[in-house]
Amino acid sequence: MLSLILDSANKELGVALAQDGTLLDEIRYEAWQRQSELMIPEIENIFKKNNVNPKEISEILVTKGPGSYTGVRIALTIAKVYGYALNIPVYAFSSLEVLADLEKPSICLINARSNRSYFAVYEKGNAIVNDQVLTNDEVIKYVNEHKDYVICGETSYLDLVSENSDVLKNMLALKNDSYKVENILKLKAVYLKDENDYKKSN
Repeated sequence: MLSLILDSANKELGVALAQDGTLLDEIRYEAWQRQSELMIPEIENIFKKNNVNPKEISEILVTKGPGSYTGVRIALTIAKVYGYALNIPVYAFSSLEVLADLEKPSICLINARSNRSYFAVYEKGNAIVNDQVLTNDEVIKYVNEHKDYVICGETSYLDLVSENSDVLKNMLALKNDSYKVENILKLKAVYLKDENDYKKSN
């Protein structure tokens, strides 16, 4: 089982290959507002480096948001095209959930701009607080009330210290049938600008 793993929801670009659940190779670096020009070349690079024909891919794992409006769509669109063309399964994950420490209660954060944050709390693959948008003041209040939780994601804008998150490995670890997209043509990005977006996508 050869997996292609993609993420462009936030500042980092991430592309990885995994064989039977084990990560083979990955490309990760900050590419803020450049994912659209870099992601396809990096997919081609990782295929070439590992002597993989795209037709050998068995499944695709991808983040679906929330996150950067343009960034979320890039990886998701590529996943939909590959998935449809190759007729292979696509697994879609919350961009917040894959930031979490998979062993500890985790406050997961992404900068939503305009003094707001994409926010969720996860513990061992389960949502304690569902993905939503909070003001930054609300986030700080929650953090101060839950000092035993780890903080994950983009936090410099809040002056908080966070754990390093391995988004690509986390997708691989979390994957099960509950993340499998039933109808790839209906797969949409989650932006959370409308409070009902997340519910509609699940």
